[in-house]
Amino acid sequence: MDGRLELEEEKQDAPSQESVEISEVVNWKPSRRELLVMISLAVINLMISLDATIVVTSISTIVADLKGTATQGFWVGTSYLLVSAVTMPVLAALSEIFGRPSCLLASLGFFTLGTILCCTAQHIDSLLIGRSIQGIGGGGITILGLVIFTDIVPLRFRSKWYGVIQGAWALGCCIGPVVGGAIVEHTTWRAIFYVMFPFCLFGFVVIPPLLTLKLPKTTLKERLLRVDWFGSFIFIASSTSFLIAITWGGTEEPWGSFRTLLPLILGASGLLATGIWEAYGAREPFLRRSLFYCSSSYAAFIGAMVQGLLLYGQLYYIPLFFLSVSHASPVRTGVYLLPIMLALIPTSIVIGALVTRLGRFRWAIWSGWAIMTLGSGITILWTTNTSTATLLGTSVILGVGHGLVLNAQNFATQAICKPREEGYAAAMYAFMRGSGMAIGVGIGGSVFQNVFRSKLIALDLDPTIAMNFEAFIFEMASLPDADEMKIKVLQACTFGFHGVYGFYTGQDKALPGGYGEGTREIIRIVT
Repeated sequence: MDGRLELEEEKQDAPSQESVEISEVVNWKPSRRELLVMISLAVINLMISLDATIVVTSISTIVADLKGTATQGFWVGTSYLLVSAVTMPVLAALSEIFGRPSCLLASLGFFTLGTILCCTAQHIDSLLIGRSIQGIGGGGITILGLVIFTDIVPLRFRSKWYGVIQGAWALGCCIGPVVGGAIVEHTTWRAIFYVMFPFCLFGFVVIPPLLTLKLPKTTLKERLLRVDWFGSFIFIASSTSFLIAITWGGTEEPWGSFRTLLPLILGASGLLATGIWEAYGAREPFLRRSLFYCSSSYAAFIGAMVQGLLLYGQLYYIPLFFLSVSHASPVRTGVYLLPIMLALIPTSIVIGALVTRLGRFRWAIWSGWAIMTLGSGITILWTTNTSTATLLGTSVILGVGHGLVLNAQNFATQAICKPREEGYAAAMYAFMRGSGMAIGVGIGGSVFQNVFRSKLIALDLDPTIAMNFEAFIFEMASLPDADEMKIKVLQACTFGFHGVYGFYTGQDKALPGGYGEGTREIIRIVT
């Protein structure tokens, strides 16, 4: 794998299901240059996660200004997540051939181009194109940040130092709605993309001199021949088809319709074909079957997907609850999300240090899922009369739960994988988490609209309100609180949110038992 940074440390011993043995010296510390690399990666990952969530509290304003539909508004956020997820494994594989620095800079270039298109968009379709191009860059930056960390940091200390990049990613996810809400309330929505340019400039200036690489003297033709073009094409096409069907099923199109079933079946078939090709036909496969060699590895990667589903789904639908049911302004809505950030980031950092010191990670994952289940369950009880203290307290519980799982979950995929496959494990972790983020919004929207619509019908109201609810939020805000229609719509809306939060609670509860009874995740230090 000649695309690695020359700073890398090698894992010496193969991990087993019973234990993970490594030989790094116990007092390893990053050099000044390594520390600067990690901080730089954290800064641009902050940009990526900020861009993913900054539109949450501004979608309604964007759609109204560009005269788009509710469906197009849904894709403003989802298109970024979908493209980002499907390109991650391919870009990670390309970095093994062409080097981490060049692929990271190319990803940053795609992100910058997409940001320019978003800033200048005069039509909703142009904005969606810009968001998709941003997704290519965002996916590359996200995955390469994690992969470069595996090159730099020995396994024994990754949990601790992953807290730097994971904390930055979580910070961006949590402050995005706050920043987006403040911007649309006081200036143009285009400014939510202007704030990305300083980060882009930082990346272009800082990354080239920091990241160095020793590549074999091979020609461009030889490198191009190493790329798994066929597998990459099938994977991207089938993943896109499958995720599109999942995200619009039950919202834009019924689950049983031809337009949902066809891409769903084609996507699933394509993913199966990709797996067969990568296992038996590809000369240098970018999807490694060996990553899934035991039940614990399956649980670790599925856990990454479910946490992505929950974290972004909750960051998407909890603000909508505040905007609609609680009548909060965009800025106030963002402030209500701050407790998640203030709990998640410190918890994630502390857990990273504890896992490094104790050499165990399963306790953090199990307790994190339990706490997330508690927090998600409380959201089902939210109503129009729920106090602010309860809303904020629930956010703190969710933040602690996600903080416990975020770092430990990532470390689990690294500890369980086989030697020299850490980069592929990081790529699979990021892909599964990114896919979960896209699916979480899509399925959450399907559940919300269907439950909301059924309640509207039961209350003798127009069911089409559920299809354009984000636009209807502004209309409801102008109605007096005593208006009978407003009361009934909010009642139906609350019922819809209960459906979404119930779905998320079910995902929380299903995960902890999947980590394998026989897995002992004790890291023994060989000195």
